[in-house]
Amino acid sequence: MNAHATPSAPLMSDHVLTVLEFPKVRAQIRELAATSLGKERVDMLRPLSERQAAEAELAAVDECLQYLHRQGPLPFGGIRDIRPAVRKAALRSTLSGEELVAIASFIHGARRIRQALLAAAASFALPRLMATAERLADVRDAEQEIRRHLDDEGQVLDGASPELRRIRTQKRETEARVRQVLDGMLRTHQRYLQDPVVALRGSSLCLPVRVEFKNMVPGVVHDYSASGATVYIEPQAVVELNLRIRELEVLEAREVERILARISAVVGDAAPQLLTNADVLAEIDSWMARAEYAVRAGASRPRLADDGVFDLRRARHPLLPREQAVPIDLRLGDAYQMVVITGPNTGGKTVTLKTIGLLTLMAMAGCFIPAGEGSSIGFCDQVFVDIGDEQSIEQSLSTFSSHMRHIVDMLAHVTQNSLVLLDELGAGTDPTEGAALAMAILDHLRKVGCRVVATTHYPELKAYAFRTPGAVNASMEFDVETLRPTYRLLVGVPGRSNAIAIAERLGLPAAILAQARAWLDRRDVAVEDILAQMERARQEMEAARERAVAARAEAEALRAQWEEARTRLEEETRRVRAQAAAQAQETVARAQAEADRIIRALRQMHAQAVKDHELVALRKALADALPEEPAKTGRGRQPASVSPGDVVRVLSLGQKGEVVDVAGDGQALVVQLGALRMKVDATDVEVLQKQPPAAPASLGVRRGLPRTVPLEIDVRGETVDEALPRVDKYLDDAVVAGLKRVAIIHGKGTGALRDGVRRFLNRHPHVASWTPGGPGEGGDGVTVVELE
Repeated sequence: MNAHATPSAPLMSDHVLTVLEFPKVRAQIRELAATSLGKERVDMLRPLSERQAAEAELAAVDECLQYLHRQGPLPFGGIRDIRPAVRKAALRSTLSGEELVAIASFIHGARRIRQALLAAAASFALPRLMATAERLADVRDAEQEIRRHLDDEGQVLDGASPELRRIRTQKRETEARVRQVLDGMLRTHQRYLQDPVVALRGSSLCLPVRVEFKNMVPGVVHDYSASGATVYIEPQAVVELNLRIRELEVLEAREVERILARISAVVGDAAPQLLTNADVLAEIDSWMARAEYAVRAGASRPRLADDGVFDLRRARHPLLPREQAVPIDLRLGDAYQMVVITGPNTGGKTVTLKTIGLLTLMAMAGCFIPAGEGSSIGFCDQVFVDIGDEQSIEQSLSTFSSHMRHIVDMLAHVTQNSLVLLDELGAGTDPTEGAALAMAILDHLRKVGCRVVATTHYPELKAYAFRTPGAVNASMEFDVETLRPTYRLLVGVPGRSNAIAIAERLGLPAAILAQARAWLDRRDVAVEDILAQMERARQEMEAARERAVAARAEAEALRAQWEEARTRLEEETRRVRAQAAAQAQETVARAQAEADRIIRALRQMHAQAVKDHELVALRKALADALPEEPAKTGRGRQPASVSPGDVVRVLSLGQKGEVVDVAGDGQALVVQLGALRMKVDATDVEVLQKQPPAAPASLGVRRGLPRTVPLEIDVRGETVDEALPRVDKYLDDAVVAGLKRVAIIHGKGTGALRDGVRRFLNRHPHVASWTPGGPGEGGDGVTVVELE
């Protein structure tokens, strides 16, 4: 299946899949499939030989994941494996009613899947799923044919044919006559009967007659009770009727068989479409199962790199519990193509190898992998593995021989596009020869150009990785203080044996430790010391880096908060200024409109008494009352001499307000602008009216800002709930301002707002009366209110 590099390259072997535990992952995915069709398709899951095919599978799983997040699971209910029944129908065999009903449910289920995908595709893109769903054939005719003739339990309906209806009608009538005759005999022959009931013996309805009266009831004897006191007799009066019933049953079965054969033929004609639908649904279910697995495993979509570069970020072994698995980071294939991992036993070297290999197989099979976003897998033509104790008693092979047999086979087929995973390379023989063989094998693989990850205990391989271009040391971190591995992969740092350090921590006598150190080659001691220094420096650098990252994150968070606060303040300032300017423009516009109306009225009433130039002068004065643009400020002006209570105009806003407070240096003022209180520069105001001397304290009077209340309020476009609070406030302001007659503009529309306002006016304490607007006042779209 995975012959990718050369015609002679073998398929991805079952040995590799088993050693890397791919079948266990496949079994977990299988449990998430909704149908037996999907489970069967997952069982066939293997790494693909073409990168484009694997990318297409990953894209389909990605779309299913989007669907899961937005819509939930697909409705796979009613979909079963109907392929055996369909193949029988294609051979013109007659299917049972149960088989036909299952096929009808399958057809309906396939249509429901297609409709669900079509509905989802209207909201977000599902190109791969939609292209697959388009292959689902519409076999509704076969479904309707089945539903017309069979009920949900697979029984043929009476209306399936006129002949079947006639036969069953006669059968029911005959059975009713039998029951009628037997009921009559229960009454007339009661003294001969053991019990006044009708008993069923075989397929015959009988009377339980006391044995001493058996000659009193003519008929056919079918059975005796265990005691012999009762004989079960089918009365002669119903024998012929029962024979007729059995004859009708034979005719019924023959007609049912004919109907099932005809329906089966319809299914047989649709067999190619049904088998295609089964294949499509199996594929979709397989994708959905992999998407569900991605959700549960916290997996992400990997990038399949055609340049062979691996970039695993926080990768976890998928079979380890998420809370226990220590993630690893590894980059392989660009700066270096070979990683040599050293470290103590049980430190996680083998798990690291299996993680790399298993995630590679999963990605090539179109599965998401438990690794961070942005992880990539170098697409391989083959994955070669030599992991674990491969000793074979049957072949009389030692552990070393078994390893060599796998490596020999590997070297015969490896290419530059392969991934090679070697565990404890060279182990199981003399350390000197084993190290030499290991370096020779690694050097051969380096020349081939494949990607290699190998684990070892040999110090010679550390030196080999140091001096060989394209190779790098790595180690599994070990905490000497706790004598426990941390399972973290450290790339670029060779591992230490830690044997003497561990023995010392466990209390081995000092004399023995000294003797052990004396026997160590001085070069080995120097290397161990250098490695220890490197490890300490790495830990210090890691701690410093973590502190720097934390400090930077804190600074970034503070900066983000400051930027957000500044942006929010600027937006609020712009909004307030724009709102104030808009209110001012609206007020002056209403004043202009009112002035225009008055001028028109004056012209009509006093055309001869009022001169045009005087009217123009009045119009110009109103235009001059427009507020200035908000962009204009009072910079360059001398600060105004103001005191609390003065009426001023804020030049930048063009709004009148009352000074509430003056800062100590007189450079800043707090001004009340209607409902808004804001701080402005003293150079940005113009004094309109000075505060008069304070009234005597006994009067208790405070002069507020003069307010101008308009003669009308416009609530068009608002709901009743929105308009009524505004109307209530407006009426209060109008009463305070001394207005006696105001207008509420609510429009006509549906009449809901008008009726709501008028009901409100009926119970308002300040309203003396109200009337609809006159012809020149807006008609029924306006309500004129008389205030008390």
